[in-house]
Amino acid sequence: MIRLLRPFLRLPRWLLTAVCSGLILYLTLVPKPLPDNDIPFWEHTDKLVHAIMFGALYVCLALDLWRGQPVALRRRLLPTLISIAAGGIIELLQGAMHLGRGADPLDFLADSVGVIVAMLLV
Repeated sequence: MIRLLRPFLRLPRWLLTAVCSGLILYLTLVPKPLPDNDIPFWEHTDKLVHAIMFGALYVCLALDLWRGQPVALRRRLLPTLISIAAGGIIELLQGAMHLGRGADPLDFLADSVGVIVAMLLV
């Protein structure tokens, strides 16, 4: 498993988190971030996407924070709290910006579930 992480550990510190955060901000705060397509989705596809995005944010934060150090349970708490807080702040921003996106408590729940699942898997 450590061999899989070596390429990521060679990247400049915080690059993963910055790229992932930038993508999440773009995808969640821009009114129409993706072009229209004819791909049929099921009703709550966006919730799965939210869970994946914020799970990825947790993984990026964790890799940047830990950088090869042993990981105790309490060290998992900081990236968890930051990722969940980011999900909440983004939902509040969506409601405040009035750009065609709305604050959805179920999106925040999906963000939090994605973070917790990522924490348990990492």
